Amino acid sequence: MKQLSKYIELYRPPHLHLRIQDEADAPDIFTLVQSEQQRLSQTLPWPMSVRHQNDTLNTIKQNRQLFAQGTSAVYVIRWDGKIAGIVGFNTIDGDEAVIGYWIASAFEGKSVAYNAVSALVDWYAKEGELKTFIIKCSVENPRSNRLAQRLGFYFHHLEPQGEKIGQRFLDQNIYYYSPSDKSAG
Repeated sequence: MKQLSKYIELYRPPHLHLRIQDEADAPDIFTLVQSEQQRLSQTLPWPMSVRHQNDTLNTIKQNRQLFAQGTSAVYVIRWDGKIAGIVGFNTIDGDEAVIGYWIASAFEGKSVAYNAVSALVDWYAKEGELKTFIIKCSVENPRSNRLAQRLGFYFHHLEPQGEKIGQRFLDQNIYYYSPSDKSAG
């Protein structure tokens, strides 16, 4: 089991602050998800299932348990002090992690997702905690595909019908990044 307790909080001046989700974040995250629900549900499978603040609170509690077990690490993204979204490792398995993130529309086009994912990858890689990072995104999500490429992730393979969004199964592009293997990209 990984010991992730030293990875609670990261600042990357002047704008970015990442911190493991806290139960006190539930009201603000719930409100943000509700205001972005229609947009987020175009690219993510879960937004329409968030109906009550308790749904968000229970997710945060579960994420904190998984963090304590060393199998996941989900962070609130704050940009200039405001909650801008979520970034994290949805799963951690050995030295490999699958990255997930979402950004509120008010923060799109400001490199918030780029900075958040980059900071997280740099932080865990520099400490030697993780060696391989994976981004999975629908072929119909051009922003996430461009982000993976911009971050230096290389296209690994296409997963046919790899993700269910609403009532549709969508193909997923799978991107990998290993900081120690600069020849991969």
